[in-house]
Amino acid sequence: MEFLLAYDQKLFYLVNRLPHTPLFHTIALFLSGVGLGALLWVGIGLILFLREEKKDHRFFIPIGLALGMSWMIVELLLKNIVMRARPFVNAIDGVIVVGGEASGYSFPSSHATTAFAMAVVLSYFEPRLKEVFFVLAAFVSLSRVYMGVHFPVDIAAGAIIGVCIGIGSVRVALQVSRLKRVSSQKKKSR
Repeated sequence: MEFLLAYDQKLFYLVNRLPHTPLFHTIALFLSGVGLGALLWVGIGLILFLREEKKDHRFFIPIGLALGMSWMIVELLLKNIVMRARPFVNAIDGVIVVGGEASGYSFPSSHATTAFAMAVVLSYFEPRLKEVFFVLAAFVSLSRVYMGVHFPVDIAAGAIIGVCIGIGSVRVALQVSRLKRVSSQKKKSR
């Protein structure tokens, strides 16, 4: 375990000590969801929703599930069980914090969880853009390390949890669609 934590800290420094310029800070803040960046996933989801809603009235189910489950599992459950302090709290020498110190615990990253859950769900509806969604999720997640508020292990765990939540959300939506079709077919056959 100590080896993992030492490696985690080395990776943290590698990303956190990348060049810090006003442009990189702006990009990190946007990607991280500070300011207008929080609208990123909502905006992508809204565009796809408006396009997909005509074909599938249950489009909102996996998106709502993914967002809600990401928040509940990470913020209400896991962070309060693990209680890992953020990098700047651990008094690690030379942590560069961008955008102010985040509150709460560090593990797992809710930004990474949400980003990867949304990447899975949005990829289901728009498979041609799958790579774009996952690259965006990776950059959102890495921005949290660059900003000094998460360790890489927090990001990796969040990504894994997010992918699982996204897959589960899509499966639930597919099951709801199947049940709706079966119910509709039974009504038509009567």
